[in-house]
Amino acid sequence: MASGLIRKAMIVSAALGAATMPPAASASPSDDRATPVTAAPAARPWWQHAVIYEIYVRSFQDSNGDGIGDLPGVTSRLDYLKALGVNAIWLTPFYPSPNFDFGYDVSDYTGIAREYGTMADWNTLVREARKRGIRVLVDLVVNHSSDQHPWFKESRASRTNPKRDWYIWRDGGPGGTPPNNWQSIFGGPAWTKDPTTGQWYYHIFAPQQPDLNWGNPGLRQAMFDVVRFWLDHGAGGFRLDATPYLFENFAYGNDPDPAKGAPVWLKPYNSQLPQGNIVLRDMRRILDGYPGERVLLGESSTTNIKELRAVYGRDKDEINLPMNFLIGNMNKLDAAAFKRNYDDAALKLDGLPSTAFFSSHDHGRQWSAFGDGRNNDAIAKLTAALTLLQPGTALLYYGEEIGMRDLSPDQLAGVPLGPQRPRADERDKERSPMQWSDARNAGFSTGTPWLPADRTAAQYNVAAEAKQPGSLLNWYRKLTALRRDDPAFDHGSYVAIDTGRAGTYAFARRTSAGRYVLVATNAGATAAPLDIARWTGVTSGTPKVLADSQGERTTAGPATLSPYQVLVIELRR
Repeated sequence: MASGLIRKAMIVSAALGAATMPPAASASPSDDRATPVTAAPAARPWWQHAVIYEIYVRSFQDSNGDGIGDLPGVTSRLDYLKALGVNAIWLTPFYPSPNFDFGYDVSDYTGIAREYGTMADWNTLVREARKRGIRVLVDLVVNHSSDQHPWFKESRASRTNPKRDWYIWRDGGPGGTPPNNWQSIFGGPAWTKDPTTGQWYYHIFAPQQPDLNWGNPGLRQAMFDVVRFWLDHGAGGFRLDATPYLFENFAYGNDPDPAKGAPVWLKPYNSQLPQGNIVLRDMRRILDGYPGERVLLGESSTTNIKELRAVYGRDKDEINLPMNFLIGNMNKLDAAAFKRNYDDAALKLDGLPSTAFFSSHDHGRQWSAFGDGRNNDAIAKLTAALTLLQPGTALLYYGEEIGMRDLSPDQLAGVPLGPQRPRADERDKERSPMQWSDARNAGFSTGTPWLPADRTAAQYNVAAEAKQPGSLLNWYRKLTALRRDDPAFDHGSYVAIDTGRAGTYAFARRTSAGRYVLVATNAGATAAPLDIARWTGVTSGTPKVLADSQGERTTAGPATLSPYQVLVIELRR
C-alpha cells in the first residue's frame, strides 16, 4: 500500500487478537468479525461507558468563604458538570480527619467533616445530582484509617482490647528493631512502635495511617456496614482507595533487597494477594444487591495488561472498573506507547470496560506533564481525545477541561502552613482551586483559599473559555457530545490501526452496520502526511471531518496532520 498516515487497518480476530482488514471490494457493511460487541446492549450498565469526573472537594468550590471547598459548593456547580457531559462525580474524602493526608486518613467513616458540610448537605447534593442524571461516588479508604480513629485508639489501648486485632500488631526484632525490613510507600519503615504496649503496628503508608486487618471478621463486618451506610444514603458507588494492599504475606520475612526489585507498591508480599479477591467479591455482592447499578471504581497497581485483567476478578465479579494505571502513569508523548496501551485495553480485557485517564489528585496535571512549554493547549486537546474517544469509561480530573496546570514551586513555597494546610505535600501542585472566572481567587472563594489559584486563572477559566469557540473547554464539550450521540463512540468496537509512521497514533470505532469513524492523532512536533483516500476502508465519497482540534476542517482529502493535531473522520463506504 502507498505510504500515508493510514497504511494498514487491523481488526480484532477471535484467534489472534488482530488481523489485516480485507480490501474494500470484498468487505461487506454487515461484516462483524470484530470481537468486541458493537451493538449497544439494551440493558448495558451506565458505568460501562461513563464520563466520571473526579472532584478534589477541598479545591472545587467554596460556598461559605472559609477558603475550603465543600459539598454545597459542589451542588452549586452541577449544571456546569451536566453541560460538560459528566455522568458521575467521584468525590475525594470528605470524612472527619486530622488531615495529615487530607481525608485519606479517616477518623470517622460515616461522618462528614465540618469544613465540608453536613449530612443534610450530602443529601441535597445527591438529590440535585440525581435530577441532572449525575451519580455521586464516595472515595472509600479501605486499606487504612487514621491513627485518631476510635477503632485504632481502642486497638492500641492494650494487647487484650477487643479491637486489638482490627489492626496489625507484631513484636519487634532483636535489639528493638522493627518486625521486618519492609518499607512504607511514603518512605521509611512500614512499622511504628507504640509505647503503650511495646508492639509495632504496620502501615504501608504513613505512621498516621495504620493498616486495617481485613482478616478480622469484626473489622470486615464494620467496613461492610460502612459500605451499606453510604449506599443507603444514595451513593452511586465507590472509588476504592489502595485496594492492592488489603492483605500482606507476613510469612515472607525480610525483603532480601528492599532497594531493588519491584517498587514498594508492587512487592510480592504486599500487593494483590488472593485474600483481597475474597473481600472485593463480597463487597461487589453487597453493591449488586442494591438497585440502580452501583459501581466499584478501584485504584489498582499493575505492571501489565494480564495483571489488570485479574483485578476485575476471574469471573468478572470483583471491581467493576479498575483504574488503568498503564495509561494513567504515562507522562510524555509517545505514539507507540499510546498504541500499545490503548490496543491492549480495548482488545485484551475480555471485552471488559477499561478506564482511560491521565490526571488525578495523585498525578501531575496533564497540561503540565505532556506539554512542551509552547504547544501545551494543542497537546491538551490531543490527550483529551485519547481519554474521551476510547471505548470504556473516561475519568476526568477537575480543571483539566480548561487547561489547569501544576502550581509552580515558588507559588507553593509561599503558602504558609497552618489550620488550612497542616503540612506541605508534593501533590499539592495538582490540587489548586478550580478556575471559574477572572474574579478574585478565580471565583473559587471570597475568603483566603487554602492554596492559591494559579497565576494563569485570568486566562484559563470556565467563564472565558465558554465564550471561545476554539477553547479547550469547548473541545471537551464537543468530544463528550460525540461520545454520547455518535453510535460509533457510544458502542462501536475498537479497530486497531498501524499508521506506519513514528509519532502518529490512530484507531477507528466501528458500528455493527459497518460504519467507521477514524481518530487520527499526531503526537509529534513535525507534520505527518494524511491521505484518507488510500485507506482500504473507504470506497466512495469524501470522508467527513466530525472534529478538528486545530480548526473547522470539514473534509479530509490528501492533507497533513499538523503537529499535535487530532482529526475525527467519518469514513464512508
